[in-house]
Amino acid sequence: MIKVNKLLINKRTFQLGPIDLELEEGYVYAITGNSGSGKTLFLQTLLGGLSSEKDVITYDNLNFHENEVDIKNLYSYVADKPLFSDSLRVYEVLYKIYKLDVRFNLEKCFEFLSKHKVYRHKKIYELSQGERKILLFSIGIYTKSKVLVLDNPFSGVGLIARKEMIVLLREYMDEDKTIIIVTEEPYVIQNLADYIIVFENGQVTSKEDVVELQERFETKWYRENITFTIEGREWKWLNNNMKQNLEQFGI
Repeated sequence: MIKVNKLLINKRTFQLGPIDLELEEGYVYAITGNSGSGKTLFLQTLLGGLSSEKDVITYDNLNFHENEVDIKNLYSYVADKPLFSDSLRVYEVLYKIYKLDVRFNLEKCFEFLSKHKVYRHKKIYELSQGERKILLFSIGIYTKSKVLVLDNPFSGVGLIARKEMIVLLREYMDEDKTIIIVTEEPYVIQNLADYIIVFENGQVTSKEDVVELQERFETKWYRENITFTIEGREWKWLNNNMKQNLEQFGI
């Protein structure tokens, strides 16, 4: 279990927190909110990228101050943008990761990229936004971990690749694994997440069970898409017929 206890981060013009949150194993957590609400900053802190007080963030009762290496071996991260030089070629990036992280499955990663025509000899700056997202996703999903963290992984990705990405995320899950995904796409939340966590102005304003949310706002007689509000943020919930049509495309 990941526990966040009174997390408070002060940046010049922005304050993250205070946040208290528990993320249990075996669930998919969708983090959403308006741009600038603190979602990515929260992920960076959760992954040890920003310092916090001892025991503010713990993974199975381990904290970053005393167990940084052990914790980093628990998770893999799919960043919103590449964290490596865009002058490198795809294969150079992957071989570097392979040498640094024994958990990384290079062969599976190359297979996935080849299938979706992300060619290994291309330089990073030559890749489209969708191709970069596919590259980052493949690195994360094929790095063995207990916690998979993704920051907007579907932005710019075509329907075929998106469908397979969602299938791989579903296969990844079992009783002792956790997915934390930042997304603003209601279709993804509805079809993948167990819980939705809403950020606003640096704070968690809502944590909802997606199934319970669906039961509250969806009826079998309703023919229109349903619009509702969580903490001032408008969401559109799809009726069953529309949902089945979208599920063919993995969204």
